[in-house]
Amino acid sequence: MTVTRSPSGRLTGIVHGTATVSVGLVAGLFFDWAVSIMPALAESDDRTYVTVMQETIRAMNKSPLFVGTFIGAFVFTGAALLLQRRAGAKAAVRWILGGLLLYLAALLITFGIHFPINDTLDKAGDPDTIADLAALRKDTEESWVNAHTARTIASALAAVCLIRSLWVRRG
Repeated sequence: MTVTRSPSGRLTGIVHGTATVSVGLVAGLFFDWAVSIMPALAESDDRTYVTVMQETIRAMNKSPLFVGTFIGAFVFTGAALLLQRRAGAKAAVRWILGGLLLYLAALLITFGIHFPINDTLDKAGDPDTIADLAALRKDTEESWVNAHTARTIASALAAVCLIRSLWVRRG
């Protein structure tokens, strides 16, 4: 027996898959920071910490690919939720909703905690002109890492939910 899909069914699958991949990419990026970049910076001197954080923040903010994926993950997940709901895929909808809420938590942590810390680091200016690099680091590093750990876990669990939603959708 051959199963044919309607154009709207294909669209639903493409949006659902795109949501899953984009959330997975963001979770992977966060995981990389959690297990390699921040531990490496923890071993570095204050100037290196401030410089790397400032340059990385600026690079990410200017990257349309990063910004598009970061925001697109939420948009595509919301769209997948609506399309799967319309298709009557109740089991998938529950998992997508879980993924959407977990990803929303990661976004709220980013906007509520990381952006203000990133602004503090960026607005501190050139590391060569910062009077007390150690104080700037002390004021930012621990809070940044703790919040980052939470958003890494939330986004990874969101990716798991979306992967599961693809699985139950096919079942």
